[in-house]
Amino acid sequence: VQACYPAEGRDVFWRLRHAALFDDVTRLRELPLAGEAAVAAGAPPFRLTARRLSHRVPAFGYQLAEPDGRRMLPDRLAAHGVTGPDVGRLLRQGSLGTGGRRVMLSQVSEPRRGQRFAFIMDTRLCEAAFALAEGADMLVCESTFLQAQAELATEYGHLTARQAGELAAAGGARLLVLTHFSQRYEKAGGQPFAREAAETFSGEIVAAADLSVIPVPPR
Repeated sequence: VQACYPAEGRDVFWRLRHAALFDDVTRLRELPLAGEAAVAAGAPPFRLTARRLSHRVPAFGYQLAEPDGRRMLPDRLAAHGVTGPDVGRLLRQGSLGTGGRRVMLSQVSEPRRGQRFAFIMDTRLCEAAFALAEGADMLVCESTFLQAQAELATEYGHLTARQAGELAAAGGARLLVLTHFSQRYEKAGGQPFAREAAETFSGEIVAAADLSVIPVPPR
């Protein structure tokens, strides 16, 4: 298990982890983050990028990226006589001899950009937040306040739903998931946040609720 957290919060992390007595059998790799940007080697082949956000206490946002790959094209595979296990071998090797000729991967496939998931929580609008949202297929973003309380949001280091929409629009996100709503709006639910985010983002928007299960948009 890899645990990323701001280096300044090491004491807080350890107090939380050891708040109860237990047999510590987890192989935990701590990744305390320092500076403005850091890249943590996530579980291969994924890459986890962390950026320092603008909040009242140290906070980081994250982007989890799948590596780019190739999408196999069935009609081209059939035209070149590549079937069954040979498809996998061609994908791994880059070329394959079949029927007395050599078939190149580029002839039967096309580039496929890896999926990206961004998690931006506890921040004002800042350069790092825009960088993390760039190209996100799914952006989970705080929207603590509505725009009427924009000054309060800035004071406390948070975003409005409208600003969350701005991040999603600027980054070209495919799905915006709003969360981290202030308790002052508890009776209103998440829909006012979704409506406000839609003023600046024309893509799909979900206002998350406790225990929501929200899939990454399929390619």
